[in-house]
Amino acid sequence: MNLSEEAPGNLQAPSATPPGGGASGFQPGGIRELLQQLGVFQSASVEQLLPALQILGLAVVAGVGLKLTGAVLGAINELPLLGQLLQLVGLVAALQFLARNALHQQKRAALLARIEQIKTNLLG
Repeated sequence: MNLSEEAPGNLQAPSATPPGGGASGFQPGGIRELLQQLGVFQSASVEQLLPALQILGLAVVAGVGLKLTGAVLGAINELPLLGQLLQLVGLVAALQFLARNALHQQKRAALLARIEQIKTNLLG
């Protein structure tokens, strides 16, 4: 390890203004340039990131919605008799659906055909 015996140079304090000279300190291309230097961001523009950011935003909104729905259903379930009453209503509705559509072979075939039609319409 070679250490230089020359006299140390003058130290300069860092400037309070950004290198671009702007007063606000925000440079639109600054983040992109930093990410490109780090090798993380290979995109040519920030507009190419918007679809990914929209998907991320929708995922966050869906997560918050699911958490809120779970909290509301948990609170309803804690009310005396209301949770059990809603379970009973759901059970009766499921039994009525099965009695209407699944007991007879013709209705069961029509139901399965309708399910296949919806599946092909949605999935292509």
